[in-house]
Amino acid sequence: MKGIETVFAGILAIVVLGVALYLLAGSNIFGPRQPAPPEIVVGPTPGGPAVASAEDVLCQCYDQAFDLAGENVGVMSSQYRTGFESCRAVAGATGGEAWTAGWNARVSSKPFQASCRAWLRTI
Repeated sequence: MKGIETVFAGILAIVVLGVALYLLAGSNIFGPRQPAPPEIVVGPTPGGPAVASAEDVLCQCYDQAFDLAGENVGVMSSQYRTGFESCRAVAGATGGEAWTAGWNARVSSKPFQASCRAWLRTI
């Protein structure tokens, strides 16, 4: 009878160890541990309401995605999806393209050469 108890105790110990390693590895089982998703904000300027050009909005999407890609966030994360959907809602399909281009610029092999202005020249 002691042999069976030893086997089950060993299995239980392995399961407990596995759960502990999973939690220490940074799982989001107790809620997100990452910063809030980026927001697209165009603030007022002194002297009247601000009118943002399409280029400004696209560059904001590009820059926010570029910054988010550097924070060890995956493409399937809620932060990525929220930012992408926000940019598409504000600037249409081109806003989504700007978000994707900014993300890809950071994860490319030469992020120091990437800029919104350079991307705008390609579209």
